[in-house]
Amino acid sequence: MVSTRLVIWGGLLLCLGVLPDRILSDTTDQSCTKEFKKGEGNFVLDTEESVSEGATYIDAPTVQSPEECVAACCQDLNCNLALLEVGAEQGSVGDCFLFNCLYKQKYVCRFVKKNGFVNYILDSVYNNYLEGPTTDPAGEKDKRPIANVGQDMVVQPNERVTLNGHQSWDDNKITSYQWSKVSGDPSVEMQKSHFEDQVELYNFKPGVYVFELKVTDSSDQTDTEQITVLVLTPEQSESQCMAPKKVGPCRGAFPRWNYNVVTDQCEKFSFGGCKGNQNNYLSEKECSDACNGVSVIAAGRRVGPTTEVCGKMCQADQFRCDNGCCLDKSLECDDIVQCGDGSDESDCKKLKKTLTRLLNITLNEQKALCTEPPMTGPCRASMTRWYYDPLSRHCHRFNYGGCNGNENNFEGEPSCMDMCRSVTENDVFARGLFEYQEQDETKSGSVAVAAVLGVCILAVLALLGYCLLKEKRKKGQQRVSVVANGAQIPLTDDSEHLVYKSTTKPV
Repeated sequence: MVSTRLVIWGGLLLCLGVLPDRILSDTTDQSCTKEFKKGEGNFVLDTEESVSEGATYIDAPTVQSPEECVAACCQDLNCNLALLEVGAEQGSVGDCFLFNCLYKQKYVCRFVKKNGFVNYILDSVYNNYLEGPTTDPAGEKDKRPIANVGQDMVVQPNERVTLNGHQSWDDNKITSYQWSKVSGDPSVEMQKSHFEDQVELYNFKPGVYVFELKVTDSSDQTDTEQITVLVLTPEQSESQCMAPKKVGPCRGAFPRWNYNVVTDQCEKFSFGGCKGNQNNYLSEKECSDACNGVSVIAAGRRVGPTTEVCGKMCQADQFRCDNGCCLDKSLECDDIVQCGDGSDESDCKKLKKTLTRLLNITLNEQKALCTEPPMTGPCRASMTRWYYDPLSRHCHRFNYGGCNGNENNFEGEPSCMDMCRSVTENDVFARGLFEYQEQDETKSGSVAVAAVLGVCILAVLALLGYCLLKEKRKKGQQRVSVVANGAQIPLTDDSEHLVYKSTTKPV
């Protein structure tokens, strides 16, 4: 399956500010709403875990029906999840919550079983991240490989970049990793490293670069996936690295990093959970990759215009005031009214209230951690760990890389089963990733059975060889004259019995 990851370009071009904003309308966009798939019923977003991993809480519009909730999601280019609470009365609806479940190409939302919620997911996101393996038309058991290049990257010019494909998957073996440049300035140079899946890139100039990984398995089946590297211009560095720290109006507590242009260091802060700005990173490394070496010269100026701009179409990196004027998105919910009608600050209290509600929903943490698919992570250590598969209701081994895993990661099978044995497939939001693992486990099981049979055959052959050797020695001894009291003593059945008894004695 080739992942198109259509949302990537929206996120990157948002940084460039070249995509037009969707014009809001009271009329439901039928063509857009058809692009959403209704997810498994009675599951709610694990908001704390999802936002911690990079999911974006966008809005909580007032709606009268599921269709209106999905239509509201359609009005934001970054929205791919519409979560709706079912009302207390039959046929009524409660709050509508809109999210972006992608963080730089990585799917980061997690759902937990909870009555009273329905969800709608953008088709492209569901197909690329949650759908299970497709059946081969020819009915072959060998599945196509899946290329995995990790999340998109943001860097400064002339930084050295390393691309990896070691998280790619196949049910047998990937035999080839081939990297190529799809687009971008021709000055960039690519060099293979000592890892077969890895390349190093250097000599970057500002711009957008797209690279593609093609993986081939032992059956010559292939898959490709692309990764985008955004090399910041000085103007983009202002919004990515010079924007002041912004906690936002919500009152969650999510560890984040922002770049302090005065100290030339990335600093940790507590993000509230909504309406942040672009100087907001999940890790110190991600922050330093994007902002390392950004000059202090421009630190004193405010990023972007601080007043509304009227008479022009709003761009993707702008907030659209109710009066039709445009404002830099980072200025929404900053406690300062910039829109002439005050609409940039009008919904902030509602966002704070609704996110607090989501964070306060009581979840079954056991079901949450036991339904996460196993995660190798980006590091290259090789640690044998165990994960629980709720589809088979058994724990299986997997290879853990040593970092950035999840909680479905146990040091032994007993602790894994003790924690998760009561969790079933009914607690799984999307079966897709576990179905891939089941195929891999089935294939591994078949190989293991074959290996055991091979060992057994070798053992039988060794035993037969030993017996034949004994028989040969016995006959040789019979040809030698062994005399006792003037008579030849043959080696008869007693020695055969001794051989049999010695080889079948319990150990």
